[in-house]
Amino acid sequence: MYNNILDYQEELKGIISQNLSWDTLRGKRLLIAGATGMIGTVLVDVLMLANRENNLGCHVYAMGRTVIRARERFSDYWDKEDFDFIQQDINEPIHFDYPVDYIIHAASNTHPRSYVTDPVGSIMTNLLGTYNLLEYARRYKLHRFIFLSSVEIYGRALKIEDDFDEHYCGYIDCNTLRAGYPEGKRAGEALCQAYIEKYGFDIIIPRLSRVFGPTMLPSDSKAMAQFIHNAVKSEPIVLKSEGNQQFSYTYAPDAVSAILTIMLNGNNGEAYNVANVSEVHSLKEIATYLARLSGQNVTYDVAETTEKKGYSSANRAILKTTKLEKLGWRNRYTMYEALSRTLHILGQMLD
Repeated sequence: MYNNILDYQEELKGIISQNLSWDTLRGKRLLIAGATGMIGTVLVDVLMLANRENNLGCHVYAMGRTVIRARERFSDYWDKEDFDFIQQDINEPIHFDYPVDYIIHAASNTHPRSYVTDPVGSIMTNLLGTYNLLEYARRYKLHRFIFLSSVEIYGRALKIEDDFDEHYCGYIDCNTLRAGYPEGKRAGEALCQAYIEKYGFDIIIPRLSRVFGPTMLPSDSKAMAQFIHNAVKSEPIVLKSEGNQQFSYTYAPDAVSAILTIMLNGNNGEAYNVANVSEVHSLKEIATYLARLSGQNVTYDVAETTEKKGYSSANRAILKTTKLEKLGWRNRYTMYEALSRTLHILGQMLD
């Protein structure tokens, strides 16, 4: 599907061309949980391309819940010797038995509607799912475990002007339905620290800002995803608020290059913020830009009840990335460049 799109292939090659310690992965076995999600698919594609381009000899185990989606998404690799798909819900006991060197936990409910329609799953994927993967890792001499966390763990800023470094701790009202996702991520991080202390694990934690890109799922109900899907279909961009919120964002290929940088160069037990911090735009500015690209207008509407319950109450969430930058990472694209590339790639898929 994506692999026939030249512009998407350029994104993958751009990641491979970065100054990463690729030789560290030579001959290694990597398990990616959440492999059919927005970030997981890019990770799989990059590693499979690195196998071909750099002769890495990695083996990729892509884990997901749905065989049909995986077979469609990974059709180019399905019968390759260096690829296996594992059908598994990580909230269920893991019964397969593949020795692995790295586990990347990218499985999570990450959009507002799922927080409301599957609130238990939103919590347990980050808690029970993380526990199941960590217990699986105990069977083998795992080199490193990567738990993908979120800007959501910071909660709401204590002062509106605050930016978040890795030690920031904002306010979360834990006695709400919406708290399931951020509190689940917080608990997942705490569980990782417990395994480091008790079992001597090597674990690192990329904390991702809001991510967008051409591998977004059609079911993604985040505001940015809705804007992009509307723009690709040449439909009006619908704002369901005044649009004054300011958040950090990351383009999915940039997020993957950051995850790989942290995986290869980060320090055990550390968390690293991942975001494009070169510019900050309001939700309204982003909607207006996408409307202009697609020749549409911005309209205003009221969010329906289920969707609204899943919305964050934060009006500003900007990450500091100094710690990640010290590892040598920089985003390749500006915000507007990344949005343009996302629309272009998705548009090619519709042609």
